[in-house]
Amino acid sequence: MPKTAICTLADACCGCGACSAACPKGCISMERDDLGFSRPVVNAEICIDCGACEQACPAIGERSVDQLQSVSWAKSDSSELLDRSSSGGIFGLLARKVLSEGGVVCGAAFDEGCRTVRHVLVGNETGLDAVMRSKYVQSSIGKEVYRGVRNAIRSGRRVLFAGTACQVAGMRGYLGKLGESDLFLSVDVICHGVPSPELWSRWIDYRGEAFGSDVCDVNMRSKTTGWLSYSAAYKHAAEKDNTGDTESRVFGEDWYMKAFLANASLRSSCLACPAKRSSGADITLGDFWGFQNIHPEIDCSKGVSAVLCNSKKGERAFKAISRITLNGSATLDEVVAGNPSLIRSVSPHPMRDEFLNDVASGSSIPDLMAKWKFRQSLRQRVRGKLGAIKRRLKKFQI
Repeated sequence: MPKTAICTLADACCGCGACSAACPKGCISMERDDLGFSRPVVNAEICIDCGACEQACPAIGERSVDQLQSVSWAKSDSSELLDRSSSGGIFGLLARKVLSEGGVVCGAAFDEGCRTVRHVLVGNETGLDAVMRSKYVQSSIGKEVYRGVRNAIRSGRRVLFAGTACQVAGMRGYLGKLGESDLFLSVDVICHGVPSPELWSRWIDYRGEAFGSDVCDVNMRSKTTGWLSYSAAYKHAAEKDNTGDTESRVFGEDWYMKAFLANASLRSSCLACPAKRSSGADITLGDFWGFQNIHPEIDCSKGVSAVLCNSKKGERAFKAISRITLNGSATLDEVVAGNPSLIRSVSPHPMRDEFLNDVASGSSIPDLMAKWKFRQSLRQRVRGKLGAIKRRLKKFQI
């Protein structure tokens, strides 16, 4: 039996796959459990207890707290990019900068008919749209992606890696000293937690069945109803008359989003995140919720990003794109007020275990929806009402 602590992580495992990628013997595979979460399985016969997996793992050992250099609010001055982004378009600008210099961008993209989410490497702007916008389901990172990032840096190319805090910590653990290179820029997102991939896959199938045609694209942060009251939009494949269509509902009315925001569908490790504010990310990005109350004079209808630079490298990267943004200084307290999950893990839904047991047992989406209503929180209801009022006022003015 191997002695590696990877074997005993249990619910502490965050599923980043860094251990599997780092293993020199290839004896660690990532296998999905009944909820679709990836977990490491060690082949004891070939494990040599070298410790490479433990060095890469975000859940083992301690890392230093990210050293905050500056806090800003920012949004792209491109209306087109704002429309394509979940918040202020800052990730898109950072990515375009890296690509323009011959670099590579690594981020999460939908796969298998939007039923899964995987990290992919993008080498041109044509493929950039696939890794933009928030995707509220845990993505998988294969060995080929870890190696692709490493090989790109070794070949002298810049790399922008974006993911959750645990994924950034896992990638940095895998890269070792290469992660300190000026060629490597890491961005983590303010993370609420990652929902069950199995639930997501089943939800997409259900949406296709309910609509009458398969889902071919998803925008979980559509701004057609505004940034403050965003919608979940599902684009369906063209039907017999060759006219595809999109169904959309405000986030507070989308059952999958309600389960996510109620903290019922999250991975166990998210309830005690091992990498929060200690991932080593150069930049942390997120929605600047509450910005409209701090700067009512600034139009935030298409989103504003909170930008936390955690290293000098991150500050340089943000400064390089800041001239094509509208931006200003902010405080950590202002960001945390609307994003408490920036600094602390969320509390689970009181009946989370029972809900996930229902998911794992194979309960259908209609049965789950009938049993689990997931009433919105007061903050979500207020945000939704404010968004509705603003939409009505805008329509009246027109």
